Amino acid sequence: MDLGPRGWVAVGAWVSLILVPFFHYYWRRWDRPSDAAKEEMERRKKELEVKRAFELEDMKLRAEEAKQAKMEIEQRKRVMPKSVDSEVLEDAWNQLGMESNEEVNLEEPQDIDLPRIQEMLKSLPEVDEEFVTPDSGPVMVELPKTEPIDEEPESTEEEVEPAPDLDSWDETNW
Repeated sequence: MDLGPRGWVAVGAWVSLILVPFFHYYWRRWDRPSDAAKEEMERRKKELEVKRAFELEDMKLRAEEAKQAKMEIEQRKRVMPKSVDSEVLEDAWNQLGMESNEEVNLEEPQDIDLPRIQEMLKSLPEVDEEFVTPDSGPVMVELPKTEPIDEEPESTEEEVEPAPDLDSWDETNW
């Protein structure tokens, strides 16, 4: 049987008409999820719904707590005494026979030698500001209490094997 190009095309068309529905049926059957996969998807959906419900309840609870805190703050503002006027305070201090705290003046000592202090400041060495760390203070170092501080650590000396004698290798004829 000798087939020409048209014959081969016709045979291929008939084979594809038979095999395409057959392969389509098995492909659709294989592509569907299994029962275990369906159960897992349902479980995840329910878990997500429960999680969202808990989040919603938690949001409601937090909103209620915020509302209560706001009410407590407003109540405290209503209960707090109003600030006293400075004139009333000064009058109260005067009645007690004391000076008010605002009028207390600090006196500077008279025996300050300003030129000497300025000379000492000028004699200090200049420091580059890039190396000075701001707000640096003393550093506290804690030493372990089990080891004495004044003793030197014990020296550990390991015994090392002497090097092999290389004179015996001169006799070999390489």
